[in-house]
Amino acid sequence: MKKAITILGFICAIIAVIISVTPLYNLAFAPIIIAFLSGLFLIYLSKNEPSKPKTIQYIFLLVIISLSLTIYKGVVNTAEVGDTEQLEQRDEENLEDSKEILEDLEIDEDF
Repeated sequence: MKKAITILGFICAIIAVIISVTPLYNLAFAPIIIAFLSGLFLIYLSKNEPSKPKTIQYIFLLVIISLSLTIYKGVVNTAEVGDTEQLEQRDEENLEDSKEILEDLEIDEDF
């Protein structure tokens, strides 16, 4: 049981670090939470059975690194809004095109 939790914690912590570096950093919170909970569970198990604390420390270190990277990217990265005039022109053109398409359709009302 303890080995399975340790492996799960390491895998989730490593995945969290990898995801927190990518542009999909918002998805890193799920493996961060799983790795953190497995680290807490390992602490609870280590009180009953004495073992080496290095594995737990490594899991928490990776969790802290990934969490800090995710928070940093969330604060620093801002979404830039483009030129709204071009977007409005595109919307108007799309609306006109769709009106033309609808006018060209022939609907048979033979019921």
